[in-house]
Amino acid sequence: MKPTDSSAHFSYYAAFESQNVLQRKLEKEYLVRGASARDALRWSYRNTPVFHYEWLLGRTYWTEGAEVSLLTRPLLLFYGLTHLLKGLLLTEDPHYPAAADMLTHGVTTRKKKKKQFTFLEDEVKIQKQGFFPHFSLYMFHMKHAAGEKWKINHLFFKWDAMVHLYLDIFGEEALPRVQLFSSSITVEHVSSEKEQSLSLIRNQLEQLGIEVEGIKKRTAGTVLFSIKRLPDDAASRLIRRGNSYYMPPSCFDVSNLAPLSIHYLLLYDLSMLCRYEGEWWGDLCTQRVGEDYSFIHYYLDWALTDVPRQFKAFFSSGGSLR
Repeated sequence: MKPTDSSAHFSYYAAFESQNVLQRKLEKEYLVRGASARDALRWSYRNTPVFHYEWLLGRTYWTEGAEVSLLTRPLLLFYGLTHLLKGLLLTEDPHYPAAADMLTHGVTTRKKKKKQFTFLEDEVKIQKQGFFPHFSLYMFHMKHAAGEKWKINHLFFKWDAMVHLYLDIFGEEALPRVQLFSSSITVEHVSSEKEQSLSLIRNQLEQLGIEVEGIKKRTAGTVLFSIKRLPDDAASRLIRRGNSYYMPPSCFDVSNLAPLSIHYLLLYDLSMLCRYEGEWWGDLCTQRVGEDYSFIHYYLDWALTDVPRQFKAFFSSGGSLR
């Protein structure tokens, strides 16, 4: 049978459909991570069937999620991603799950949405225990504080494709534009009526490693800051579109978050909207009014190929997602 386009995204897994091949792969990964030969062999035999079925379920959810309507797609993709992550987590934590609290999602979101709710302004909050903080620590060496919050539009800015969509929808004036010089920085599109106040922009520059000395000049919509020194990698910390650079929408730097962690947070929030905000979700999917539809539809289509691509590295010779 000819594979569908969505199942072809996992073509790199073909060899590991055999549990014998998968067992040898897991044994090798445990040895690389410092396990004794005895433990590596024991853990690989114990975890091979678990890994096999996690990935069977995960790929099934994922490929079927590509075929269903937008109304239910986030549910299938979220649980598909969860199963795929649980399989890979066994290579870093062969005893997962050692406790019942590791089985919870590990993140939460507001259950009752505000009347003027928009998806881009929604946020997810990290919990002290659960699957997300556990796999983030073991797989990506990222420790998250309990109560840490991330806005959806900030998470989207991990990827150039979503940045370009944001600017296409809201216009280039939606973000402060930056011109870099050796001893100064010009920031355009500054308005006291917007979130990007002067103090916030200054704080953002500091967060980006650019030490501000003061304001040299200010005109309508434009501020010229004097700086002590321009870091060599300053441009890489900004958002680039063509020949222009823009400030990210937040002081919070998402560059250290692994792409799969961000996919988990976004798909979790979308799956919660599917389940518990039926009127809002149904209206969005059928009426297609508002900017949220463009972001959600584009993201889900894009995630269908990006998530399998992120996992591919593990099954190459390197065997690591980091």
